[in-house]
Formats: sequence, C-alpha cells, structure tokens
Amino acid sequence: YGSNIAGPLPKSWMADQFSMQRDFILPRLRDLGIVGQLPGFQGNVPIQIRDILNDQNITQEGATGWMDALDPIFGQIADKYMQKLLNAFGTDHWYQLDGYFNGGTAPWMMMKDPHHNIDYHDNDENTIVSHKEDWFQRGTKAFESLNRTDPKAVWSFQGFAFIGWDSPDQAEAVKGFVDAVPKDRFVILDMSYSGLGEWTKFNNASFFEAPFVWTALHNFGGTDGIKGDIRRLNHFPHEFLSSTSIAGIGGTPEGINQNPAYYEFLFESTFRDGPVEDLGEYLAQRSMKRYGLAGVKNDDNALIIKYHLSQTWKLLMRSLYSNDFSTQDYTGIAHLNPGGDGLFEKDRYTPKGLLCDTFLAWEHMVQAIQKASLEASDIYTILTNNNEPFRYDLVNLGREVLAQLSAPAAKNFTDATKQVGPNGIVESGSFYIDLLQDVDDLVGTDQGFLLGPWLELARKWGANETNDCFTEILGHSNCADFYEFNARSQITTWNPTPKDSKSVPGGPIDYAAKHWNGLIKDYYIRRAADLLGRAIEDKTAGQPLNQTAVDELFANHAYHWTTATNKYPTIVQGDAFEISIKMYEKYRHWFATCAGRSETKIA
Repeated sequence: YGSNIAGPLPKSWMADQFSMQRDFILPRLRDLGIVGQLPGFQGNVPIQIRDILNDQNITQEGATGWMDALDPIFGQIADKYMQKLLNAFGTDHWYQLDGYFNGGTAPWMMMKDPHHNIDYHDNDENTIVSHKEDWFQRGTKAFESLNRTDPKAVWSFQGFAFIGWDSPDQAEAVKGFVDAVPKDRFVILDMSYSGLGEWTKFNNASFFEAPFVWTALHNFGGTDGIKGDIRRLNHFPHEFLSSTSIAGIGGTPEGINQNPAYYEFLFESTFRDGPVEDLGEYLAQRSMKRYGLAGVKNDDNALIIKYHLSQTWKLLMRSLYSNDFSTQDYTGIAHLNPGGDGLFEKDRYTPKGLLCDTFLAWEHMVQAIQKASLEASDIYTILTNNNEPFRYDLVNLGREVLAQLSAPAAKNFTDATKQVGPNGIVESGSFYIDLLQDVDDLVGTDQGFLLGPWLELARKWGANETNDCFTEILGHSNCADFYEFNARSQITTWNPTPKDSKSVPGGPIDYAAKHWNGLIKDYYIRRAADLLGRAIEDKTAGQPLNQTAVDELFANHAYHWTTATNKYPTIVQGDAFEISIKMYEKYRHWFATCAGRSETKIA
C-alpha cells in the first residue's frame, strides 16, 4: 500500500528500513525487555496479482489490491509471508493487523467523518450483543493466518479503525472479531480524539471483554504545542482495573518530540501504585530534578529561584496540562486563518484565564533567570552551563505564549485583506510578520526547534547513492535531494506542489507544521509577506483581494521552497536567556489584564 505522495518510495529505502528494523531496532528492544510487534498480512497486495491468479475477489484502490480473508489464496499468501517474516526478524509473538478483511480498502480510507459526535449509549444496557457472522468468519481467518505459523500469536488491532462507530450493527461487527479469537489473544489499542477512550462506547462494553490498551492519541503531525490533560492520565489505569478489561496504557501520537512532561507521566503510570495526590507539586519537584537543582543548597537566593520555577510548573498544571486541546496546531504560526477562538476572548485582545496562567508561568521562569543572573551562585552556573532541559523548557514556554498570540494576529491580518477600502492591513500585517520573526529568533536559541537537523537527517538517507529515487516533480534525482524534498513537503504542503501550479494541491496543508527556526522565517513569513503585498496592491487599485493571484503566489512559493536545497543552521543561534527576556518585555503588555489573577491553590 502506497499513496505515491512525493514518490514512489525507492526500493533502496525499503531495504534500508528492513535492515534497520532487523539489525538495530528489534535487537535493542529485546535487550531492554520490550516486545516488538511485527506487521501481519492484512490482505493488501500488488493489484497485478488479481490478473495473474484470475482472482476476482481482489478489489482495487490505486495500485493496491485488497483481498478478502475468506479467499483461500489469502491464507496461502499469509503463510508464505509469515514464514519469511519470522525467518528475518524472529518473533515476540505479537502482530499488528488493522484491516477489516472484507476485500475493501484500509479502514482509514473508508472513514467518512471520524470527527462527528458519538453517542456511546445507543444500545439499551440490558441488550445482549450478538456477533456478526461474516465478521466472525473473517476474524477467524485473519487470526488463523498468524496462528498457523506462530501458535503463540497475539493479534494486536489498532482501534482507530473503530472511531465513529456507534450503531448496534457496528457493535456486532466488533464483537465478531473479539469472538473469533481465543481469549486474551485479541488485544485492542484504544485510540480516541477525546481521550475518554473508545471502550466506553456500546454502553461501556469494554470491547466485549477483549483486553485493551488505553492510549493517549494526543498529537497529529508531530506539531508543536504545550498540551495534554495529565489529570486524565493520573486516573489510568488505576480507577478502571476492576471494572473494565483494560490491560495497560500507552501513547499513539504521530510524533513524540514535544511535551516531555506529559509523556514521562504517561509512561510512568504503569509503575505507580495509584494516582498522584498533588499533580502541581509533582511537576514542581520533577522540574528540580530535571534542571539539576534538587541537591542545591537552599540559601535565600536559591529559595527564590526555586520558588519561581515551582510556580511555573504549578501554573502549567493548572492550565495547559489540565486540558486536552486539539491533536493539531491551530495557532497562527503556520495558519493564516486558524480555527476557533483560541485562548483569547472574542475581542481577540483579552487573554482567557487559561492563557493568563500560561503567561504567568512564563513570567516566573523569566524572573528565575533574571534573579539567577544577578547572583554568582551555584544555581546560575547550573542553569547556564549548557543545561539543555532548562533551556528547552524556557524557550518552549515563551514560544507557546507567542504562538497563542499569533492566532488573533493572523485572524486580524486575514480579515483585513478581505475588506475593501482603507483599513489596518499594513498595521495588522506588519504586526503579524514581526511576531513571526520574533518567534523564529526565540526558537533558534534551542536545538529542539531547528529546521537544519531535520533536513540534514533526511539527506543522510541518500548518502549511499542508489540511483532509484524518482518523483514527477524532480524527475530522476540525487537521492539526498529526493529525501530533502520529501522532508520539506511533509512539514508544509504535504502533497507536493508542481512547478507553475495555479494553487497548492488540496489535502492536509500545514498538517505537520512545525514552529522551527528557519521554517518560520523562510516559509511562513514569506507566505504572509506575499499576501500582504498582493492585498496592498489590490486595495491601492480599489479592488477586492484577488484570491486567484494569491493562490498562485502561494503555489509558486511552495514549489520553490520545497525543491530548494539551501542549508539551515544545525546549531543554536543567539542566547536563550537574553532573547527570552527581550520577548517577555516586548509582549508583556498584551497580558496586562492577567496581573491580578490569583496564584493561590494551584493544583
């Protein structure tokens, strides 16, 4: 199965992935006592097999064929597949199969509206759910495809395929798979947008007693943003062990390089005897260990600095870490018209209480470094001596505050471009672009927010030239250029933009956007500047914004940036302390209404 986005994938890439999994990743997991899951045969095959075998049970989606599990050929191919799989990788007896096995396409391609509201109580609580016989039969065949080769096989099913299911008929389908597999050999990864869990649907059916692993979906596209309800994590799995079939907890984000506090708490939960009583204090104490301050002598100056840092994390616990926001980024850093009201009131000027807490958390962190810099103390030495955890948190928190401010800034600018006649287009556009430049400068002071390493790592995949890299936009290209093109496209347009396009192709544009130094300056700011220039030109002529011309400007910009190979810094630029203080002083007036907000009783 391949979407052919910016591809196809070279065979050399597939071979490299095969070797990396076999020779490095799985051995390392096993050394650590971690089970590695292998991909089972889901029935997706090259569509040419349909004609070769004269098998009309195979349906087509693009260049991929999908087999029905009831087709005898399904089992024959599965047996050969499993033999080769185990010969190459060995086994820990866990296999992932995510299909419906009915000859249709992959579940994620069939979902019409996974975001609609779900009523988890459609079935009367006294209703006994029977299984659908055709699902039972297909589930039986799918499990047999594993079990014939590995009698200890456990089928792991990604529950994302069940999102949006809420009818009695769908309940019977799920139960068909559960009943088809011996007890405890069918384990569901519970994934939901809300974080409540899909196990609650069908009248809290708990997947009809199939073991499930509750997971935090948390993030799509590896986007940046401080978020995640740690209070909810604090209750899993402790409060549900006796009332559900929960077997564990985990995470299923599309990127884990953000929110270390959230993920640390998540993965440590299975090692706790029960919930943490005071989450604010927990995060405060964690920060002391994280920054290397736990053993520092508590003189007057040290106590003041530790107080500010403790308040930072208690405020974050009361605000950003007590909420499950969207799995995606809806700030104005990468979005000219971000959705929702964000963390400002409808006037786009007054910060909501949650954002006030976030700003005050940043203020405390800035006050900590200001106090530390005035004293020739052990703490100042510790915080300034290449203390990456502290620097990352300082920069990340400032980035978050400014990113939230970028949402109303982007909306004000976008609205101004659509109005005919004199308005604040230059003022709003200039403010927005200036704000983006400040964010670019700030994030450039920490290694975790640099574009350069992302592109350099992509190019390394093409270090061993194999001459099998091709995409329609680049043609046959140097493989390093091919992988950089893919890396640039993924974090911007997703679907590549051909030369001379009239608009950026539809799809998840800016889906995997990042708040990275270099990307903000050369991609987002340039795009905003193109819009500003066109809007000024049209308004000067007394005309409404020429959206067709804007679309073409954006497409031209996207093509040239994604196909470029210019270098970006791979080391930090500037001093994180100095620039953080500068940004705080420059933008603090936006949060003047937060001054009287109480900091007492911080959870």
